[in-house]
Amino acid sequence: MKRLLSFVLVVALLLSAAVMAQMESIPLDQGDAEAPETMTPEARTLKRGDTGDEVEQLQSRLKELLYYKGPISGKYLEMTEKAVKAVQTAYGLEATGQADSETLNIIYGQAYRPLKKGDSGADVKRLQERLIELGYYWGKVSGNYLDGTTAAIGNFQIDNGIERTGNADVATQQRIYSDDILVPTLSPGATPAPTPTASPEPDLKYPGRLSYGSKGKAVGQVQQRLKDLGFFDRKITNGFYTHTQAAVKKFQTYNGLVSDGAVGEATWNALYSADVVDVKGTPRPSPAPTPVPWFVEVDVNNQLVKVFSRDEKNEFTNLEKVFWCSTGTTSFPSEVGVHVLTGRKARSALFPTWGNATARWWVRITPEIAFHSILFSSSGAVSMKSVNRLGNRASHGCIRLSMADAKWMYDNIGKGVEVWIHEDAPTDPELKFAHKPGDFDKKTYYHKATPAPSQAPAYSAAQVPESNLKELKVGAQGEEVYWIQQRLAQLGFYTGTITGQYREGTQAAVKAYQKANSLKQTGRADKATLTHLYDTARAEFATQSPLPTDTPTQMPPPTATSAPETATPESSLPEPTGGPVG
Repeated sequence: MKRLLSFVLVVALLLSAAVMAQMESIPLDQGDAEAPETMTPEARTLKRGDTGDEVEQLQSRLKELLYYKGPISGKYLEMTEKAVKAVQTAYGLEATGQADSETLNIIYGQAYRPLKKGDSGADVKRLQERLIELGYYWGKVSGNYLDGTTAAIGNFQIDNGIERTGNADVATQQRIYSDDILVPTLSPGATPAPTPTASPEPDLKYPGRLSYGSKGKAVGQVQQRLKDLGFFDRKITNGFYTHTQAAVKKFQTYNGLVSDGAVGEATWNALYSADVVDVKGTPRPSPAPTPVPWFVEVDVNNQLVKVFSRDEKNEFTNLEKVFWCSTGTTSFPSEVGVHVLTGRKARSALFPTWGNATARWWVRITPEIAFHSILFSSSGAVSMKSVNRLGNRASHGCIRLSMADAKWMYDNIGKGVEVWIHEDAPTDPELKFAHKPGDFDKKTYYHKATPAPSQAPAYSAAQVPESNLKELKVGAQGEEVYWIQQRLAQLGFYTGTITGQYREGTQAAVKAYQKANSLKQTGRADKATLTHLYDTARAEFATQSPLPTDTPTQMPPPTATSAPETATPESSLPEPTGGPVG
């Protein structure tokens, strides 16, 4: 019996050793691997035979990018090496199969896999959406790379000086997702269009505003005129892109115009004026810069973005827009203070550290935070959580907005605009309720337009509205509510915005008034409360002037400095086409 037990023990030990010896070649089941933390590119060079968390993170990221189809094993074997070589080949690096610092920077940065006809997946879907946004694709966003996508890519390549293959290689995708879409040259091998000669009698009729992206004979005429004046040294392409824009800006600077890079009527007239300044002439003085038209307040306590315009005294007192937002949580707060926008924007932002989530209409506030839309998954599906959390702290510091409101900010808020983020405002439920976003379109994810702020009517205290003394409570609205809010504000009980909406702020003010006047403290404007309000107003203010309307929030002194020119997502944000996450 003892011999038998000894034999069994020996066999077991031998089997155990054999299993341990084979573990290098047995892949870990993918389902057993935890989602790794995002790896930084400052890691050591990884190569075949390495093991550990760094390899596991690398495999996970490669799988995310669809270069790797093996298990997340933490073992750098043949499949991992092959995937790294594929990345290196796609990005023009030496295909060593070793993940050195240069390769890791690409993998953990803005990496793309080459796409071609027959491919499918979330990255194809994203590509189709981007091509629609740029006006090259009108087909179904299917995630399948077929003839329509091939044709769209080919046309994009032609317009952007890339050899027309119809394949979305890495270089093509980098250009597609760039916010600097160009048409600098013709595609290699294409037959160049004949260079138009300058007409001795050009058409001097203003053709309408020409700007980045414009095409046609009028653009060619501008290019030729700029060439004659020495500001443009490229082929006449009839396409208004980077080089044309730069030439227009230079011309405008020399001729004392606002250097915006667009050919408006003033620039057009200057081009053909008798005293035009060419590149060899002495530049005229530039005009004084136009004051920025907006001031933006981010009210964290009420989760509102307020946009103010200038009044007749050139001060920011006119409340033009009020948007619901989601600021940072208490763990990841939005950075309070006054910040000056640098003008950095992107139509879309990619957040690799958030599973390749995206957002639209990105406007940078600081290197760490930005205004942007609600979030989307890597497959393009809207994050209903980010939609439903509007009006609540939910981000990692960024200021999330509805699609419509984010688009308005992208279109209107630019360089030099001050953004004041603060957490010290009293609660203002009336204003918040009045500007609640409407329902959104489930295809475009755009909410109905946010209601514009309306000027509260001014009543005299003695100008008591006609009333049957019907009880008013939360949910009521109209003339009587306007008057009650104004009267309570004048008496010091109400501190919110006068909206004519009976919400929690009005309820609290009514309750405080009732307490001060020994009335039943219900928070409802019942018959007794209304009678008391109206009678005392008539008696006290029968001969006085109308009450002033509520004024917008007082702005802090503009003490901000321009933000530096680097960007990361909240925590580790890439530059757009990436952008902050929030």
